[in-house]
Amino acid sequence: MQSAALLNRVDELPRLPKAISELLEAVNDESSSIRSISAKVAQDPLISARVLRLANSAHFGRSREVGSIEDAVIRLGMQTLRTLVIASAVVGAIPKVEGIDLAAFWGETFEVALYSQELAKRCGVGPDEAFTCGILHRIGDLLIATVEPSLAAQIRAAAEQGGDTQDLETKLLGFDSPSVGALLANNWKFAPSLVAGIEFQRNPLLAEPASKLAVIIYLSNQIFTHWDDDRGEEPFTAWLAVLANKAGIIKMDMSGLTDKLIDLRGKGLEIGQQLA
Repeated sequence: MQSAALLNRVDELPRLPKAISELLEAVNDESSSIRSISAKVAQDPLISARVLRLANSAHFGRSREVGSIEDAVIRLGMQTLRTLVIASAVVGAIPKVEGIDLAAFWGETFEVALYSQELAKRCGVGPDEAFTCGILHRIGDLLIATVEPSLAAQIRAAAEQGGDTQDLETKLLGFDSPSVGALLANNWKFAPSLVAGIEFQRNPLLAEPASKLAVIIYLSNQIFTHWDDDRGEEPFTAWLAVLANKAGIIKMDMSGLTDKLIDLRGKGLEIGQQLA
């Protein structure tokens, strides 16, 4: 639940730029042509540069490097372009945050987003919405660091010493990072399901109604955080299946998942470096 302390500071949240809103509308309009969307993308130098870099990245790139916005839009596809526009809006809304390495932050964020997209495909959830939720899932961290830099530094330092981030945020701020991230997503008029995915990412079972997106973000964070843990002889998929079963609201196809995640590993970090 949103706290009074957070709601009292709603005016400090960044607004979605008008140009980004118009571009999102164009991307979401099925009658829009590739040419018209490319023209809108070209009007924003930063988004243009990011579209080209992403189209030529290891994740999306092919043997031939693309040099035009129109070719890049065709290669990426509408859904990926929509996601990139959202990502550019988020990255641009908070260009500098004291005490946070933004390249590393966005790299980790996109890594979780890619894992979320893959998990979503395996449990009947929209992969594009899961990817977008992954991009936004830690935006609350940046907002807290922007409006309360000294308290954010205290929270990071205490967390590094083993403190519980959720408890620290609630005690010092009166709200936590997922709550402020969900409020921003709601202000930016994202779907209620995506807002719930952000808000309940740390405790998916608290969501009413149940949020499959929250479960997916939770699992993806667990994968990223505990990838290198020593699990003895327990297969990776068995470990993940136990976590998924605890949530009780998703059934996931585990076939080939380990190999797919190995293939994805590191690509989100690359995308974050290109966008930051």
